[in-house]
Amino acid sequence: MNTTRKSCRRSTGVFTLVELLVVIAILGILMALVLPALTRAKKSGKRINCVSNLKQIGLSIQVYEQGSNGFYPFNCTSQKLANPTRILLSTALNMENHKQIFQCPDENENLYTAEGSSYVWNWTQIELPGNERVGSRQYDTTPFGGMVPPENFAIMIDAGPYHGKAGKQNAFNALYADGSVDDAGRIPF
Repeated sequence: MNTTRKSCRRSTGVFTLVELLVVIAILGILMALVLPALTRAKKSGKRINCVSNLKQIGLSIQVYEQGSNGFYPFNCTSQKLANPTRILLSTALNMENHKQIFQCPDENENLYTAEGSSYVWNWTQIELPGNERVGSRQYDTTPFGGMVPPENFAIMIDAGPYHGKAGKQNAFNALYADGSVDDAGRIPF
């Protein structure tokens, strides 16, 4: 006697509710592990872009220096509303068509929109008495007659702590007189 048994086979391509919930739980755990790493990578990419912007501004300043016998741009500012009587640095460097270089990608205060730059040109230190050549209103690229090494003299810095908490390392990027870009922690003042 042959009895046919019904097989308890499921049709292919169908998942049970338990299997589906297990897969969703695994995907949730993987996302929880991966998303913080992606956020850190995005933040790091923005910081690198900021460093690149400051490097390009530094190269433009060096080109200006070479054409001006070693002088910085005179009577300049990086922020048009804060110092309306001064010339914009982007204008002095002939960078009107490349103003986006003056925007830090991490800046979220709309400072670039209002002022034209996310960075601050350190004219208050550059144009100090003792840093100008005798008898002229031109400011030497050798800070304070060499008393401050160029690698410690910041000529441009982030206008805010865009890359971390204020007071913490790597919160501000700075362009130094030697053309290097680094954390603003090296600033001696």
